[in-house]
Amino acid sequence: MSEPRSTSEPRDEFELIREAKRGSNVALDRLFRRYGSRLLGLIRLRMGPSLRRRLESQDVLQSTMIKAFERLEQFEGAGETSLMGWLGAIARNEIRDQAKFHGRGARDAGCDVPLEVMVGAAAEPLRSEVSRIHLHDQARRLEAAIEALEEPHREMILLRRFEELSFPQIGRLLGKSPDACRMLYGRAMAALTVRLSDGGELGAR
Repeated sequence: MSEPRSTSEPRDEFELIREAKRGSNVALDRLFRRYGSRLLGLIRLRMGPSLRRRLESQDVLQSTMIKAFERLEQFEGAGETSLMGWLGAIARNEIRDQAKFHGRGARDAGCDVPLEVMVGAAAEPLRSEVSRIHLHDQARRLEAAIEALEEPHREMILLRRFEELSFPQIGRLLGKSPDACRMLYGRAMAALTVRLSDGGELGAR
């Protein structure tokens, strides 16, 4: 796992989503090659083993991408937040909402709106791209190692490595100073390294 990318690329990311929304299969493919597997990994880790037994992580991934398409203008003004951080925030809300929804044992008719109505010409390519994203063996191993960490360490790795948030951003979310977040991150990565002590990589970007 390399350091999170600089957040100086939002314009390129915005253009990529905009072109995909206009129906460009090439842009959609680039978008999913760049973020799909990482976002699926983040979603699975946020759900945890218990929730994964009740919800399909692929369904949450699709819902997250649908809402990203719908809210494209919000990302245009996201400032220092990377696309991955923005998608991660949408995913957190989607997991929370679906967990509550399934916990009630009810079905929300609003969830039955056809995908085509929500995202137009990009609907079929979007569905196809989501269906072909799967975690490879190395990602599964990383997932198991992260899930074995203590909750504060796990959360720090998700926010920093997967959502690519800065330490000031993480501090605002967790109610900690940036320096405290840096220290916690260092301890989290040390703990993860121990979990992966058989010599494997910490995961691919």
